Amino acid sequence: MTISSEFPVEGTCGGMALCASCQVYVLSDHDLGERKEAEEAMLAEAFHVKENSRLGCQIYLTGDLEGLVVKLAPSEDDDEESDW
Repeated sequence: MTISSEFPVEGTCGGMALCASCQVYVLSDHDLGERKEAEEAMLAEAFHVKENSRLGCQIYLTGDLEGLVVKLAPSEDDDEESDW
């Protein structure tokens, strides 16, 4: 999602779930399925993680996600969240 949507994120790992620079908070009531093991591992090491945190690179955009609302999580050096 973050790559195809041109979010202003670093995307250090190129969408491989090997970093958490694309962490987002899912604000809408969409079923994204369970987090995979790699995503869980990265979020366990990330800053500012919430219950609705997901890695944007692991959200694959389909028609079922029409109206998906996310908020970019702050980076480890930043406390400001960005609305998208």
